[in-house]
Amino acid sequence: MKRLFGAPKQAPVTGPAPSLQDTSTRIDTRVTELDKKIAKCDEDLRRYAGASKSGQQKQLALQCLKRKKMYEQQRDQILGTQFNVDSLAGAQEQAEINVMTVEAMKGGYQELKERYTQIGGVMDIERLMDDMADLNDDIADINEAISASYAVPDGFDEASFEAEFSALEEEMKMEALTGVAKPSYLPEAEKPAVKEPAPVAEAAAEASRS
Repeated sequence: MKRLFGAPKQAPVTGPAPSLQDTSTRIDTRVTELDKKIAKCDEDLRRYAGASKSGQQKQLALQCLKRKKMYEQQRDQILGTQFNVDSLAGAQEQAEINVMTVEAMKGGYQELKERYTQIGGVMDIERLMDDMADLNDDIADINEAISASYAVPDGFDEASFEAEFSALEEEMKMEALTGVAKPSYLPEAEKPAVKEPAPVAEAAAEASRS
């Protein structure tokens, strides 16, 4: 059977499809080669134009001009193809950036959601703020209780002491203005000792001896 119909043809092994970047690079190489050929044609045309005006030189110049036009047409076509390839590569890169951005936003959303889940809901936050307010009130009460004076006789308070001290200050101001003696409960200022003159002291001593 194999001799009559031959062996079945095996499908050609195909490798991975070339990337857009590789395709654009290969197109650049081809365009560079065509530019070199076009430059060679220009050089040949200048040489043929400077030679004798024979029929052979003219034919060579025409053939060179045809090759130049052909190379220029191929280059223009390849450049148009490269534009499409670069446009598609740009769109592909933009799509990859969009996919990466969306994935990053999804990850950020999940992380943010987990953080706020750890914090709790609004009711938990309000309950925490109420507890903090109650704690501050307790701290203020404790500080007030600790700072209260306890070594004061019964029947006296801070307000009565303040009133008595204010009355005493007013009394002392009035005495300073009118010259009235100080109250008896205030200590009297010591009077400085006055020394008697020497003759008077001696006369008193003689009178006592006589």
